[in-house]
Amino acid sequence: MKRIPLTISIILLLCCYANAQSQVDRGLVKDGTYVNNGFGFTYTYPKDWTVHGDATNERIKEAGKEEIVASGALSKGSVEASMKNTHYLLTVFRHPVGTPGITFNPAVMLIAERVDHAPGIKTGKEYILNTRSILKRTGAQVTDEEPTEHRFAGWQFFRANFALQINGIPVIQAHFATVVRGYALLFIFMGPDQQSVDEIAKSMETFALVVPPVRRGVITVTGTEPKPKAKPN
Repeated sequence: MKRIPLTISIILLLCCYANAQSQVDRGLVKDGTYVNNGFGFTYTYPKDWTVHGDATNERIKEAGKEEIVASGALSKGSVEASMKNTHYLLTVFRHPVGTPGITFNPAVMLIAERVDHAPGIKTGKEYILNTRSILKRTGAQVTDEEPTEHRFAGWQFFRANFALQINGIPVIQAHFATVVRGYALLFIFMGPDQQSVDEIAKSMETFALVVPPVRRGVITVTGTEPKPKAKPN
């Protein structure tokens, strides 16, 4: 369905924080795995799904800006400020956008939003709670009372589920959020029902930390003090 990808951005433009735009590692995709050395993690998206690039992300952002302003959830100025601090890192659809005959196109999206100016947002839980009221204004329904805690590769995430309708079609979304290095990282999984979303969200189990490269020729010994250099005769 061509319009579904465009309306996803309604729930992506979440907060109205005004700060100067900063540089963020956009990461890269290699052999079905998204790698982001800047944030220090990898994520393997569902097999045979299609990664979409900047053209799709820009279309989503522009359409989403129009939609969210029209809904009254945020002012145009707030949306503009949020866009400057919101970075689309990964956009993956089961089918390439525009494929004929597709009535629903499940998706996985990953965004990063700068939150270091908001000391009250310490974890993904605060991020989700801050943005939930805005999602409600766009028509989304919260399907659980409190975000639930999950851990992947030792990182703390919080999950929240949302339900909405797009052109009369039910849409379920699961959000996993964490805060790292001054940014909120938000994974969004979208499907036609809770069961399919839960199945897609299992890919969060592939979340792993980037292993630092081994420095060859350097040996580190722990628990001992370095020996003093011998004095020349």
